[in-house]
Amino acid sequence: MFVTLTLNPALDQSISVNGELALNSLHTVQSECMTPGGKGVNVAKMIATNGHPVTAAGLLGEDRLAFYQDKLIPLGITCCFLALPHPTRCNLMISDGQGHEMKFNRPGFPELRFDEAILRTYASSLAQQGDVIIMSGSLPAQFPPDTYTFLIRLFRAKGCLTIVDTSGPALFAALAERPDVIKPNRQELEAVLGESLDTDSLMKHALRKLMSSHEVVIVSDGVRGAWFAGHNQIWFASSPVVPCVDSTGAGDSLLGQFCADYFPNRRITPEGIARAVAAGAASVEKQGTPIISRERIAELACNVHPLLQAET
Repeated sequence: MFVTLTLNPALDQSISVNGELALNSLHTVQSECMTPGGKGVNVAKMIATNGHPVTAAGLLGEDRLAFYQDKLIPLGITCCFLALPHPTRCNLMISDGQGHEMKFNRPGFPELRFDEAILRTYASSLAQQGDVIIMSGSLPAQFPPDTYTFLIRLFRAKGCLTIVDTSGPALFAALAERPDVIKPNRQELEAVLGESLDTDSLMKHALRKLMSSHEVVIVSDGVRGAWFAGHNQIWFASSPVVPCVDSTGAGDSLLGQFCADYFPNRRITPEGIARAVAAGAASVEKQGTPIISRERIAELACNVHPLLQAET
């Protein structure tokens, strides 16, 4: 049973414009959509697509609770959000269908103060609903960087496996607590390690070190593909070429598909890697943070050929 935890959700408003996106220019809107977003919510969509039971949890403004439930429950996702008397932020993505994008992310819950007791009680209730807890995304503006560290300890004490996908100080703090799985992108990992990972040899060296602290390390690298390290192996898989409509949530789809394949057997396979990378690629073909079909993932996975880099 999976639980995804999103402490800083956002509605994803995606706008596609005619012509090439450029600064200081007037753009005509071609299409737009609004989808329930937040990294953990996007992961939950992918897990549900694979037919696994999943609970989408996290903080959510009362103003958007009904919208999230209306969109997620029909997908087979159980909703267990902690409703707050604060508005949910709305993030904006503008794209032109030619690979050019502009993203505008608002701060989340700027007036919400961190309350450890409330978060502890809420998180403890989530541990009763699943044994794989996926914590994704940034933190509300006033939450301390070690919030995920606190949650990893809590969930681990209750026998849960922990997955973390975040960035910046929150990622730096979480790494010290050694979650079972981490999934930064290359730039996020470079920032917390304080070193360049722009060559394969540098990346593999970093992954070897991280494998001593984490069961699995996934590093997404945009259109290039993704690295997967664990169980004394390092893999790289190039992404299939697809038209880029909107890259929002691509890494979340990759993580959700990987988790759906990896648990409960906890084996990294080339087939699972191929499906994960294919899910990330399929996500960018559509506007917003859509539901991706298993058929499209299978189709794209045929063009993904994971390469075993090294056994350590």
